[in-house]
Amino acid sequence: MATEAPLPPSTISVLIPVKDGADTLPQLLDALASQETKFDVETFAIDSGSGDGSVELMKERGLRVESIPSSAFDHGGTRNRAIAETSGEIAVLLTQDAIPSGPRFIDAIAAPFSDPNVAGVYGRQIPRSDCDVITQRHLEGSLTGRSEHAYSSLGDKQLIDLPPDERHALCVFDNVCSAVRRSTWEKLPFPRTEFGEDIAWGKSAIEAGHTIAYTPDASVIHSHRRSILYEYSRTRICHQKLNELFGLATVPRPRDVARAAAYNWRNDVPYVSRQPLDGIEKLRQLGRTVGLSVLSPIAQYQGIRDARRRR
Repeated sequence: MATEAPLPPSTISVLIPVKDGADTLPQLLDALASQETKFDVETFAIDSGSGDGSVELMKERGLRVESIPSSAFDHGGTRNRAIAETSGEIAVLLTQDAIPSGPRFIDAIAAPFSDPNVAGVYGRQIPRSDCDVITQRHLEGSLTGRSEHAYSSLGDKQLIDLPPDERHALCVFDNVCSAVRRSTWEKLPFPRTEFGEDIAWGKSAIEAGHTIAYTPDASVIHSHRRSILYEYSRTRICHQKLNELFGLATVPRPRDVARAAAYNWRNDVPYVSRQPLDGIEKLRQLGRTVGLSVLSPIAQYQGIRDARRRR
């Protein structure tokens, strides 16, 4: 089992990739400024072409900001660049709209690193108050919404010997709210990729013999109200990546699309109907739910097909 040096009580670096984040950055920076922590905290942002005053806002709040053109942004490469510009033995990674939910967030996400086998930690995501009820239910039931602590490692197993769903669950890592040990990152930087740099890094860390920790004590307020077409596109590329990394195929055949859509319809539409929403909002959420019931399994199937074609 891979081990790293014990955590020194020194500096933690908080890293934020930014693109037009002025709507949520004030809340995020307020939450970081209110942290009650035993660590020295440095905060660094990389902005990729914001046009909404995000850079000026961050500089006014005392952040060190590097600007890059939007064409230079890469989910893995940009985060690597940010970590390289800072000095903390722990690098905390947040998105611009993930708001720490309490003043002990920094210490909570750092705590699992007291185990020298832990290479990375990810925290809990709590839905925003305006979140759609189906999105809320899915997030609360996901591995990033659990209320129990978890540690993942291979032990004496081989990842290839596990079923695809177990491979995936073992390697989950989410850069909406995460932290990595610098000494591990120096050996295992994030891969350059347009999507899924976090789960790909989790797979590499697990295969290298490290442990990944999940802590609900480090929680952020984070969810989105996205269009159906955006959700379709994101689901498609997500399942392409999951099939490439783990062989995961949730909707592998065309005939499975209808079964999955029917299952979603039976479970999600009645659930929305029972919620205490006002008339217009209930109709809006029901319409969205009906659309996603069909589009989500289509996107999963097409993502799996995309992965097979690439191979």
